[in-house]
Amino acid sequence: MSHAPSRRLFGLLAGAAACLAALTAHAAPAAQPAPAAPGGWVNAVLPIPAPKEPAAFALPVANALANPAHEAWARQDSSQRLVYNVSRPSLTLMPGGPAADKDAPAVILVPGGGFQFLAMDNEGYDVAKRLAPLGVRVFILKYRTIPLPDSIDGFKAALAGTFQRGEGAEERTRQTPYAVADAQAAIRAVRDHAHEWGVDPKRVGVLGFSAGAMTVLGALQANAPDARADFAGMIYGPTQSDVVPPNAPPLFAALAADDRFFRSQDLSLIHNWRKSGASVELHLYSAGAHGFASRPQGTTSDAWFDQYALWLKAMKLTP
Repeated sequence: MSHAPSRRLFGLLAGAAACLAALTAHAAPAAQPAPAAPGGWVNAVLPIPAPKEPAAFALPVANALANPAHEAWARQDSSQRLVYNVSRPSLTLMPGGPAADKDAPAVILVPGGGFQFLAMDNEGYDVAKRLAPLGVRVFILKYRTIPLPDSIDGFKAALAGTFQRGEGAEERTRQTPYAVADAQAAIRAVRDHAHEWGVDPKRVGVLGFSAGAMTVLGALQANAPDARADFAGMIYGPTQSDVVPPNAPPLFAALAADDRFFRSQDLSLIHNWRKSGASVELHLYSAGAHGFASRPQGTTSDAWFDQYALWLKAMKLTP
């Protein structure tokens, strides 16, 4: 398919470029290791004003949150920004990709945060800046999160309480059933607007991190034909499941063996994906902990992005 670039696409990209420059202008270098203890970084979280974000596409909401809280931003470890109380899901087209008249593959980034917040720098903007130059049209999904207190003290107390209770991600998934629906809506939106956004509708993929990886898996397992991803990636996400969707897409997975959240899982998801006849690639690193997306650890997990880029090329998704 060939078409002239739409004015709206140029406008979106120009506005996104300006906003991304502002979003990243004052960011500290990403070479900070993830904290060893959750309580440490929770205590270090500070409130920040909401940054000016690139223009976002509002996703349709079938079931609105009953009592939506006010969306708020914070800074973790003095460098990584996060957003919580997301009640209006949206999809943002990021700058730096191929020319607007190209029908490019699309990757929807799905940040994690235990369904309580979204790690917008570590698993969103910073990844987008590396992915777009590969010839990919990159989107970031802001999906709905568990409503938490508006104040920073209330937010930190809620996070600390989750860790103290040992509450698993599965329980938090039950508290926010909307993440998967929002991911499906994002895939539909990219396909519906493929011509306008310069996307090849047959090359629409998703890449999730942590809770975002759980969201990706949930969207794949829901097996909605109109919201099927053509390829998928899960970074430090679940590896244990007996459910493989029919016509499962190619899957890339990366995990560190010392991940405090997923290290106890077996690799049944990988084995079952392979048994189904679908393509799957797994990178299991001896070390790297949790949250290494844009945070160099000094371990082989630092190579995950380069390996993902090679996988995209090997699957003939990128030049």
